[in-house]
Amino acid sequence: MSNPGITVLGTRWQFFTDQVMGGRSTGNVVITTLKNKKCYRMSGNVTTENNGGFIQMRVNLDHQIAQKNYQGIKLNVLGDGNDYSIHLRTKFTKLPWQYYSASFNSTKDWSDVKILFDDFNKSNFYQPTKLSFHQIKTIGIVAAWKNFNADIAISEIAFF
Repeated sequence: MSNPGITVLGTRWQFFTDQVMGGRSTGNVVITTLKNKKCYRMSGNVTTENNGGFIQMRVNLDHQIAQKNYQGIKLNVLGDGNDYSIHLRTKFTKLPWQYYSASFNSTKDWSDVKILFDDFNKSNFYQPTKLSFHQIKTIGIVAAWKNFNADIAISEIAFF
């Protein structure tokens, strides 16, 4: 968060909703300070109306990850108690509905969440079963697949 809006790799965060495919979810991402930590806060109304059901903040990675050095992804999270997901995309996930995902629960106090790369599941049967994590192209934080008011903040995303 030393350069808000831009990661340490020099890439920018993006915000998407299901409206790109006709859904009706709404929301936004702001850079703010919550409980003494600078963070990205994504909030909005997630609705499954009109075949929708997601909001997402996502960042591109321009560098390959040396797989021998890492076991997973660590987040520092503050939320509303709802479940959220991390979506990873690789060179093998070219279509919008292709990704690898893992869920986590948010708490009302800042907490670290660690997710092993082995715990990510593919979204479609024709993707490679195993996540090739050294080829991650994007990381997304997603509120999805149920009707609710989402409120999630991330102060750090790192590999461990």
